[in-house]
Amino acid sequence: MRNYIACEHCDLLMEYPILSHSQQAHCQRCGNHLMSRPKHSLQFTLSFAIACFILFLTANFFPMISAEQAGFHNQMKLFEAAYAFFIHGEWMLSAIVLFVVILMPLVLLAMIAYLLLPMIFFRTILPYTNPVARLVFSLQKWSMVDVYLVAMLASVTKLTSMVTIELGIGIWAYIAFSLCLSAALANLDKQRFWRYMDKIKCHQILKQQQL
Repeated sequence: MRNYIACEHCDLLMEYPILSHSQQAHCQRCGNHLMSRPKHSLQFTLSFAIACFILFLTANFFPMISAEQAGFHNQMKLFEAAYAFFIHGEWMLSAIVLFVVILMPLVLLAMIAYLLLPMIFFRTILPYTNPVARLVFSLQKWSMVDVYLVAMLASVTKLTSMVTIELGIGIWAYIAFSLCLSAALANLDKQRFWRYMDKIKCHQILKQQQL
């Protein structure tokens, strides 16, 4: 049985290419990039995702910034950003910050761990893997943690002219978290994932036949 792949740019249907590590495939008609096979890409994704969990906890438990003015000293942690908007009546902005900065990255990382942990370490596939994987690949391009980070750093830069600002451990952890999340999503190759899942299914079928 032959497998086929369609070009997302010109819709040309081609036979599925068999790639070695670090090779790439391009459309025969328009030259659009079809797929690649980076070495250990899924393992890198899982490693960066685990690092993200650790850095995210660090960013929430340690202060991100400390502000001092006229003898008053205040600190802010990551989860307190949404709460600060809420108590000042900015409910919509509070909900956006809570969703984009905390909930969406956590849900995305949890789904990546749900998919890759059993596949890589136990060579098994958990229930609902297909819909969860489709949701992950849909949200892959909508992660805006880095956008929030740039906006936060720009705000801190403007505040330095009015108050004394000190950067805490939390903000450095969040910067590292943003980089690791971007690296995890960049290494998560869709075609590589589906092919790896097919290999595991074939392995399970052969194992059952042997029994």
